[in-house]
Amino acid sequence: MVHRVVALALLAGVTALAAGCADQPGRPPVEHHPLMYRTYAGDVVAPRAPPPFVIEAVKPRPGYVWAHSYSRWDGHGYVSVPGQWIPEKPDCRYVDARWEQHRDGWHFRPGHWVSL
Repeated sequence: MVHRVVALALLAGVTALAAGCADQPGRPPVEHHPLMYRTYAGDVVAPRAPPPFVIEAVKPRPGYVWAHSYSRWDGHGYVSVPGQWIPEKPDCRYVDARWEQHRDGWHFRPGHWVSL
């Protein structure tokens, strides 16, 4: 008898939960995201590895930092983006654009400034 009561209570709870998951008019559907969604939301993810990184030999230029060239994923393949000089920012260090390998592919990290 106790088992029957517990089973009915569990069935009622599961039914209530399932009913709450159904689309309800006037309410937006619930979106479930992976744990690191906010970190990687808006990422460019390529299915294959980028071409090898090429280090360009440039002479120092006072007041500027060299942002190295990189490969951009256009949805079908990689496209080369040339390096460029960008004005220095005081008390900051520039981090070049790069690709990072994750389980779902290669994620692009754009170049950015980091405070010292």
